[in-house]
Amino acid sequence: MNLAEWTELQFVFYLLVYSRVFGLLQTAPVFQNKGISGFLRSGLALFVSLVIFPPLASMTDISLPNIGSFLLLVCGELIIGLTIGYILNLAFAGIQLAGSFIETPMGLGMVNVIDPQYGGQIPIIGQLFQLIALWLFLLVNAHHLLFDFLLMTYRLLPVGEVLNISNGATMILQAFSGIFWLGLQIAIPIMGVLFLTDLGLGVLSRLIPQINVFVISFPVKISLGLVLILLSLPVFVRWLAQFFSSIGKYWPEAVSIIKSLAGP
Repeated sequence: MNLAEWTELQFVFYLLVYSRVFGLLQTAPVFQNKGISGFLRSGLALFVSLVIFPPLASMTDISLPNIGSFLLLVCGELIIGLTIGYILNLAFAGIQLAGSFIETPMGLGMVNVIDPQYGGQIPIIGQLFQLIALWLFLLVNAHHLLFDFLLMTYRLLPVGEVLNISNGATMILQAFSGIFWLGLQIAIPIMGVLFLTDLGLGVLSRLIPQINVFVISFPVKISLGLVLILLSLPVFVRWLAQFFSSIGKYWPEAVSIIKSLAGP
């Protein structure tokens, strides 16, 4: 495609496409990492927009807007991109939450580390789970599926589409509740074993009062928790790999939220 032959309408449409892609890369899994510079994200957004622009130009019919309408369209596309990336990141928040659920019965609830990616404190086990999830996201080529999903959003939400905020907000709130359910699904087997350990230590303290259960409970639960995490990692990795794959539940759930934003 010869850029010198672009019309004014084509250039305006390209900027609108770029706005959505740029917003997506700011919040999408992997790409929103602070280790990736803003300059690199901007350049990648320019390249991706240039690649997907030709088919989108033939699918969308818009007229040349005035400057006010153009700025509103740019803001709308940027918000759509940020929202899409945020929706895709909800699963990683649930995986990190699972680590928090596990840490508390292990006795590591007060031990947090600084996460340079988000600039805040996160639990150690949550950080471990999130790193494994990011690694598997790349391993199953989910970052390729991410751009397929981006193209699908243009069919569901064409450029200039008015968002159905009320219906979309309801679906996003349901996705938030799904974060806690996802975290519980991952963490509840280990939490159950640790609960039984607490129960056993309580019975032991009643049978043998001379044993200081409070002192021995910390190393016992931490050691047991680490062993359980190590034993559950193969299952966790297999489940996550399928979850992020093209046949997993990750992408259909994201598509259903985007459909809700498209209106009736």
